[in-house]
Amino acid sequence: MIYNGNNEIAYNDFSGIEEIPYRVLTWLISNKTKVAEDMWKALYYSDYDALKKKNLTTAQKRALIWTKEPMQNQFKVFNTPLVSDNMVDADDMIQLRMFEYSLIPVDRLHATILFEIDVYTNDKSSTIVKENNIPVERTSFIEVCLLQLLVGVDLGLGYNFLQFDRNLSTYSKSVANINNSKSFWGRSFMLALQYSKPNNGGDCSA
Repeated sequence: MIYNGNNEIAYNDFSGIEEIPYRVLTWLISNKTKVAEDMWKALYYSDYDALKKKNLTTAQKRALIWTKEPMQNQFKVFNTPLVSDNMVDADDMIQLRMFEYSLIPVDRLHATILFEIDVYTNDKSSTIVKENNIPVERTSFIEVCLLQLLVGVDLGLGYNFLQFDRNLSTYSKSVANINNSKSFWGRSFMLALQYSKPNNGGDCSA
């Protein structure tokens, strides 16, 4: 459908890119591999031995996702970058935040979408122990799980899959750059998605 009234030249449509967080979460919830279950446990349980706890049910996973409630304390998964001021204790600050960071046009028919994922932890719950009894930093563990689960996934958007590739963008990297200088910190990383959805009018040649 033509929205801009131009029937001569095709342009990238961009519809659906706002659904990326929803599609990512749908994939993570439906994935029943050990990596996925361990990621949810590291997010849900603040204990040192979180990975030894029971797997979460689908209902428990869905209940962690914030939608519009003013008080965010009971949630751990968000589609916004802003952290609420009322989140102060260890359980509150184990969080996963994902959102569109940047939309970069390549030409009028192609674009690269940068999708940011932030992982937070409170200092009181920053370490978990793996099954081999090696203690690891919680946000690093969650990040590795997410990279294993998401890189190469086809979200049904654009013409490619999620990638962790600096050839697509120099911003595609992981950085431990989140902290309030007091009690919580975290890391962010960027996944890239090549996107092209020409509207169906005019000349589609580049």
